[in-house]
Amino acid sequence: MKKNLILMTPLYIFTAVSCCNMQKDEPQVRNVIYLIGDGMGFGAVTSLLLTEDDVTGFEQAPVIGLNETCSANNYVTDSPAGGTALATGVRTKNGYCGLDPDGNQLTSILLKAQAMGKKTGIVVNTTLTEATPASFYAGVTSRKMTYDIAQQFTESGVDVAIGSGLDHFIGRPDSLDLTETLINKGYDVYLNWSAVLNTPSDRFVGILPMADVHRQESGRSEAGAAAGHEVCLAARLAAASGEEGASDLSEPEVYLQKATAKALEVLSRDNEQGYFLMIESALIDGYGHNNDSEGMIAEMKEFDALLRQLAAYVDQNPETLLVVTADHETGGTWLTYTGYEVGGSSPITMSYSSRGHSGVVVPIFAYGAGAESFAGVMKNTDIPKKIESLMTGQTGR
Repeated sequence: MKKNLILMTPLYIFTAVSCCNMQKDEPQVRNVIYLIGDGMGFGAVTSLLLTEDDVTGFEQAPVIGLNETCSANNYVTDSPAGGTALATGVRTKNGYCGLDPDGNQLTSILLKAQAMGKKTGIVVNTTLTEATPASFYAGVTSRKMTYDIAQQFTESGVDVAIGSGLDHFIGRPDSLDLTETLINKGYDVYLNWSAVLNTPSDRFVGILPMADVHRQESGRSEAGAAAGHEVCLAARLAAASGEEGASDLSEPEVYLQKATAKALEVLSRDNEQGYFLMIESALIDGYGHNNDSEGMIAEMKEFDALLRQLAAYVDQNPETLLVVTADHETGGTWLTYTGYEVGGSSPITMSYSSRGHSGVVVPIFAYGAGAESFAGVMKNTDIPKKIESLMTGQTGR
């Protein structure tokens, strides 16, 4: 554990804000990487910082801000509304995904990037039709409308997408084979990890077994949920065990790193206009719902490995902006007196106030071109607006 961390962090935040206020000219951003940790609040970040001896990707962030995560009708957002705010810059009702409170279709920052001539991509360690990725291309009144979401995905125009959820694309009640639809639209479609890693294609969709995209070793028999709420997919996956469906090349612990590297390779290839890539680490939320400290820490270490990889990438690609935040916090996750004794032999144990989401602010970390725009306190809806402004060369504040 880095013992000077608590003393350093507040000064680091204030320094970032001060530098931001002194910055007059902001660069136009050519490439954007939008990394969302579903359910990743301060408690989740703390679980990493107190268990990792190396310098984490979070500590490499030159700019830190705060994100207010309310939805249009509740101080505590659900994932569809939280994803919609981060994707479109509009708060909607809990339950809605990609629609405004009146049910009108919204246009996400990903689709706006396409209109600017940029390539676009989605990489997730859950299904491609889950609430957060769906917020960037779909419009539905319920996250349960997965068949409709999959249909809308085929119309999204993304250049690269890697995730899971094949049963939403084939074997459907309407008998449509949406993998055929994608192929007819010019995509290469891959159903195994090896094909994704080795493809030379400039436009492809990888729909992989869940065992290939997420480590499953918790072994918990039941998934948790807040009272009166259904158990979400993330919680079920976080409670699952075994490697059913995994390929011989399955590497779930490094899946997000390798899938992201592949997406960046394809999106940056022969591309003068730049790209927009959305990445979601979805299972932080699940471990929060399940109040699973061991799983939370393991998931945050995987998230940090990806974050360090991306921070290094941004250093080598100065026209790239990396924004890292969460759609909400899950579990009311904190550390109390009984959690850990410095220098002791007991593993860290987080404390939880619920099995649901909370309404507390979550952190924002920004790197690279235009990062200064993300210091300070802002609404979740401000983030995509700032990204859009930077991509078009306007002020990000």
